[in-house]
Amino acid sequence: MFLSVASDTHSRKPALLALSIGATGVVFGDIGTSPLYALKESVAKGSGSEADLFGIVSLIFWALMAVVTVKYLIFVMRANNHGEGGILSLLALLPKQVRQSPNARERWLFVLILVGTALLFGDGVLTPAISVLSATEGLELVRPGLGTYAVPLAVIILVALFSFQFRGTHAIGLVFGPIMVLWFLVIGGLGLWQAMADPSVFVALSPHYAIAFFADNGLQSLALAGSVILAVTGAEALYADMGHFGARPIRLSWAVLVGPSLVLCYLGQAALVKSDPENATNPFFALAPAGWALPLVLLAIFATIVASQALITGVFSLARQGIQLGLLPRMSIRHTHADHEGQIYVPAVNFIVGILCIACVFAFRTSSALAHAYVLAIAGTMFITTIAFHAVTTMVWHWPAYRRWPLTIAFLIIDTFFLLGTLSDLLKGGWVPVAFGAVVLGTMLAWWGGNRALNSYMASHEGKWEPIAEGVRRGSTTRTPGIGVYLAGQIEDVPAALTTQLRLLHVMPADIIIATVVTESVPFSTKSPTVREIMDRVRRVTIHTGYMEAANIPMVLRASVLGEWESVATYYLSERRFVATNAGSIPAWVEKIFAYLHRNSQPPATFFGLPQERIISIGTRIDL
Repeated sequence: MFLSVASDTHSRKPALLALSIGATGVVFGDIGTSPLYALKESVAKGSGSEADLFGIVSLIFWALMAVVTVKYLIFVMRANNHGEGGILSLLALLPKQVRQSPNARERWLFVLILVGTALLFGDGVLTPAISVLSATEGLELVRPGLGTYAVPLAVIILVALFSFQFRGTHAIGLVFGPIMVLWFLVIGGLGLWQAMADPSVFVALSPHYAIAFFADNGLQSLALAGSVILAVTGAEALYADMGHFGARPIRLSWAVLVGPSLVLCYLGQAALVKSDPENATNPFFALAPAGWALPLVLLAIFATIVASQALITGVFSLARQGIQLGLLPRMSIRHTHADHEGQIYVPAVNFIVGILCIACVFAFRTSSALAHAYVLAIAGTMFITTIAFHAVTTMVWHWPAYRRWPLTIAFLIIDTFFLLGTLSDLLKGGWVPVAFGAVVLGTMLAWWGGNRALNSYMASHEGKWEPIAEGVRRGSTTRTPGIGVYLAGQIEDVPAALTTQLRLLHVMPADIIIATVVTESVPFSTKSPTVREIMDRVRRVTIHTGYMEAANIPMVLRASVLGEWESVATYYLSERRFVATNAGSIPAWVEKIFAYLHRNSQPPATFFGLPQERIISIGTRIDL
């Protein structure tokens, strides 16, 4: 959506200011719209007493400080992979054996990170639904009876939002920052105005009230955790989006504008609820002065559109990372702007997320009902991020135990409090993101496991170059004029398509290029293609990409190996068909799932940008 931060950006104040404004729009869109529903849902679970109200505000404030400021902005954002953040970046930072061939000790960590990734997809479905619906519900305060249009209007907005994703976000992205800057100034200003009418609410910032709330309510306070966590939604999103701006602009935006505005907004809402308990039904829109409810509703709708767009774009980026890391099947990825690498559109993901998001609005119909479904995915992802961060400090940074364990234990105490508090919402809708996540997790495990089995099969059944060279010398293999480009995985020595071609036809092109794409554990690879001579007029070209990139093989070959001769090269692909019996290394039902995913994934010809008119596919039957 925006350019990554260059090394000299931090030294220029205008650029830092521009990046901070941009970060305000994209990175903080989710957490910035939390005041629409966080305090409302939290107060609904309290007793209604002033002590409980102050305790809730205190819990929200210290959750913001502990989770957003300390955990994510100060510590977790240090675990970036060449500037890119997110849970899959944590996975990419870990040693290769964790994600490629994990042993029994490492497999639990790998699967746990996949669970966190799957829950993030659920977050991407529910965030637009709850954000937009909570904004349109403000119509009831504009005029009684208008609230009946909240659901239809939310659906119309979401349909339009997902329908226009193919056009990219460059144009609308230019106004993301200013809209959210205005949003934070307005909610912070309104909150301050209402809080100054009753300055006693400022004492709620003392941790004394949070501690007293626990002391008075005991284990019952866990029920409140499921609502308080709504105030820190978007913490994972700001970590995932840090690659667009860098850590410094994000931290500056939080410290100067976003954090103070959120705190003032919650204090203002608390003052209104304290003065009139009737305001607890929708304390956010009660902030508006008389006659200003409609402008605040309209601004809230625009802000939730921005927040939704940021989450949708984040899901697209997450899908691309999953594809490049071999965790998801190949899907069509379209770049919507030539100058901005992060602006992509994934049609399949957009369609699935859009349908599920709109279905959730119809199914739950209120933001309060959606909140029950929303919180479990957030709590689970935060908990898993802490464990993955601990693994990075142990296996990558090699922090001593006295440094990493106190930090991990402190984070886990907070995460466990939230996670236990959200478990009570499992039957009230919390199962929805779990179900979404289970489907995504099953897809990732089936694809990853199937590819591992496929690589093992190809390694044990691959041909050797010595017999091929011998056949050429004896004349039993004929070399026909032309250039043949064969796609092959890292594990393949002789491509399967070439092996089958020689077995059936006893011919091969006079000049052969074996193209292998290797995805590095970095967002964007700086390695040039490497060329290795295998035998006379046979070369292997290894193309290096990052997990945020997609390789265009013809373009790379034209630029680095073949030049203009690429225009006459023929591309040979292996068309694999899976038999799916129990005779292989994986159960037949797993192979059937993998075969279905393989069959419906984007063809390698399209994924790697091969010219359709110069492709020959050769069939291969495989039993994994």
